Amino acid sequence: MTAPAQAAGLGVNFRVVQAAGLRPGRLLRSGDVTAFTDREAAELRDHYGVRTVIDLRSTRESDRYGRPRALANAGIRWVQAPVTGYASTPIDKPRPTSDDVVRYYHGMLAEADPSCWPRLVSELAEAASAPFLVCCHCGKDRTGVVVASLLELAGCPQEDIALDYGESAADLVAQVDRFQDKWVRRGHTRDDYLTRMQVRPGTLRTWLGEVREQRGGLVAFLRERGVAEADLTRLHGALAAAPPSVAAGADGRARR
Repeated sequence: MTAPAQAAGLGVNFRVVQAAGLRPGRLLRSGDVTAFTDREAAELRDHYGVRTVIDLRSTRESDRYGRPRALANAGIRWVQAPVTGYASTPIDKPRPTSDDVVRYYHGMLAEADPSCWPRLVSELAEAASAPFLVCCHCGKDRTGVVVASLLELAGCPQEDIALDYGESAADLVAQVDRFQDKWVRRGHTRDDYLTRMQVRPGTLRTWLGEVREQRGGLVAFLRERGVAEADLTRLHGALAAAPPSVAAGADGRARR
């Protein structure tokens, strides 16, 4: 996997997702989209080509933190497709461990409102014909699970999926003070939240392996939840990198 295409100062935890087998520039991710300024939203539209943002936050979160007005001003479509209904208990402690986060992600699959997955994937399939962005509040947990599902669907290597997940740590640590209201509300400290923001590839690597053993993988889980096969097919076609039109022979010369 090549270095992530992160833009210094653009929103929170923003990057273009890069992985072997993924169509370049098609999938982007971030944290809180209300952090984008008008200038940054225009850059999303004009430089990155983003036409749609899929927001995984609950309606309650959107009401608390406000709507992404800069996106609306830039003419970017904002779609609310909440992933809700699962317990946060595994990560309620001030400093959850990697094992706690793995349990939390399993709960996100097992306990989330089953109807949210077909609607979410339908919205993703609708958006994926052009560059699109997936977000939640921090851009690491719900976004991490959904982006991992999209990358698996595109046929990307598990190691690249885990490495992309781990790229969230740098900007989340750098911008931890944006989340002060969350640690104050929970009775935690800034140092607790700095620990929470230390996203590690090994966490997702472990979780992906367990999902594969228990459910046959993330794509199998989506089918189990009633996601339309047509939506999975559309997403795969939009996300998977096009095969090279010219294959190189053993002698290094191009063969048509």
